[in-house]
Amino acid sequence: NRDVMNPVAQVHNASNIHRTSKWTGLAALEYSFWKNVKVKSQFNINHASVLEDEFRPELFYGGGKAQNYPSTMNEANLTDAKIENEVRDYGANYDDWTWDNTITYTESFNDDHNLTVLLGTSMFKNRGLFYGNVGSTDAGTNKVGQSVWDEGMKIDPRFDANELENGDDWYDTRLSSIFTRIQYNYKGKYLFSGVLRRDVSSQFSNVDNRNVGYFPSGSIGWNVTEENFLQNVNWINNLKLRVSYGIIGNDRIESFRYLTRLNGSSSNASGSGSIVLGKAAGKLGNPFLKWEEQESTNLGLDLQLFENKLNITADVFQKHTKDLLLEPQAAGSLGSLAPGSSPPLVNAGTVRNKGIEFAIGYNDSVGDDFNFNINYNFSTIDNEVISLNDRETPIDGEFGIGISQTGITRMEPGLPLGHYYGYKTDGIYQTQAEIDALNKAAEALHGTGETYSTIGDIAPGDLRFVDTNGDGQISSEDRTNIGDPIADLEMGLSLSFNYKNLDFSANAFASIGHEMVRNYEVIHPFANKGTYMLRRWQGSGTSNSIPRAEESSINYNKFSDFHVEDASFVRLQNVQIGYNLTSLLGDAADVDNLRIYVSGNNLFTITDYKGYDPSANTGAPLGGALDKGFYPIASTYLIGINLNF
Repeated sequence: NRDVMNPVAQVHNASNIHRTSKWTGLAALEYSFWKNVKVKSQFNINHASVLEDEFRPELFYGGGKAQNYPSTMNEANLTDAKIENEVRDYGANYDDWTWDNTITYTESFNDDHNLTVLLGTSMFKNRGLFYGNVGSTDAGTNKVGQSVWDEGMKIDPRFDANELENGDDWYDTRLSSIFTRIQYNYKGKYLFSGVLRRDVSSQFSNVDNRNVGYFPSGSIGWNVTEENFLQNVNWINNLKLRVSYGIIGNDRIESFRYLTRLNGSSSNASGSGSIVLGKAAGKLGNPFLKWEEQESTNLGLDLQLFENKLNITADVFQKHTKDLLLEPQAAGSLGSLAPGSSPPLVNAGTVRNKGIEFAIGYNDSVGDDFNFNINYNFSTIDNEVISLNDRETPIDGEFGIGISQTGITRMEPGLPLGHYYGYKTDGIYQTQAEIDALNKAAEALHGTGETYSTIGDIAPGDLRFVDTNGDGQISSEDRTNIGDPIADLEMGLSLSFNYKNLDFSANAFASIGHEMVRNYEVIHPFANKGTYMLRRWQGSGTSNSIPRAEESSINYNKFSDFHVEDASFVRLQNVQIGYNLTSLLGDAADVDNLRIYVSGNNLFTITDYKGYDPSANTGAPLGGALDKGFYPIASTYLIGINLNF
């Protein structure tokens, strides 16, 4: 396999030097007049400049490896005296600024009615410029087979004036907003807040005002403890009920995705008898893109009891994400498979999330020396795709958006977003006689020459795919929902205490009821396998769960629930023990605080998942939980000192 090789060797042969310089600035002006009017203007600017030197020596990792440099390197030219080493100089400039302006009016009427009105504008710009140069190393300082950086290996000039002005590639994001907020309360009992925003984003085309979004939100609160009937209930310190509704917009996508830019990969072309640089379409644009909107409704309760020792917060929520922005699978005839290209982004449809969030905490003291705090929280979520491109029913019996490897994760109404789409399995074929009987039955049903499996030859030791549609054959039509990447329940627990000068804290996290795909095994049949493969099928009766190890079999080139497994886990995220020595030093030491501590992060994870990290997720709506071999989270141990004078 061209991509499977020793990662340690790649790290050892990398010679990259990065230099980054940053500066930031902030200016603000605030002025009050008429006693209840305040005007504020604030401007923030940031700049970062990054320079990167990359040295690429001649490298040969073995026949057919994609990481060989140059790509033509093979056994035959290992002794070639021609110098092929290369130096690459890259640079990038990042600039962003934000300018906020607000005017606030505050008024109270009869000491009962309190009103605050705010009107504001906000402007934001974020720009990145990338440039670079490539050249051969200086033969006077470079030796054949050299594999380390040398100060003589620099390109002169590093960057030309055109690159510094225009760059090889760039992004530019802008957002202009006008907003207003009204806040009102009556005697601190009844609370109201309303917000309306108008946002204009550069991420969408201005045709038909697709770049304009209007986003209202509002909330109502009731401080029940301010009512007379609770004034004498001493054990209830605070009881507040909340209701909120709002719409927020999302434009967090790559710049210029409503256009098709000429920044794709292309070969040189011949023109007028000379070689000229060619241009090709990059990522395909979609001029009809518009804002993604999340409509949320929330009912909540805040409760503090027993002198604020017991704290409870509970929320019931429902969210509808409309016009979800994602990049689906697309036909190659669109040009999406060309080098440097990809399918266009689309507003895919509507997704609903509903669930419960609950948190409870208790803090107390025992005597003068010991105090503690314990907190627990959990959240549930029920995710379902409501419609696809505004359709709630299929067309011609089929619909769904998929990505990656012929759509192994999909968006389909009635099912969770990003569910896994493949074959169900039911054991392993043990004998050829078993397969022959299935082929004979398929031929009787479908005609001479027909076999039970239409997706590839099967043999003893192969996974038995389920005929989900009951037509007597295994075909692509038998693929179905085989897993959900979204957890049913997430929980957190934290504990801390102090005893005299000793302090202790720990927190843990759990995710229950989500599945992950060992996608590195699907893509790379020769990827390292777990010890479970030692229990693979090696003859009739040896295994009915782990298939034979054969690269060309349907076990590995057809996606099935063999590669999908429960990734529930419990992780001890942090433990810290500290001791304060300040009281031992006395006043003469002139030290305000001296504390030593020992800390451990990600100490252990309890899970049945066979991959490297059950929490690995890119966050993408489709394909975020496809495990491509994410580097496992490392356990770290720290010894530290906090010292204040």
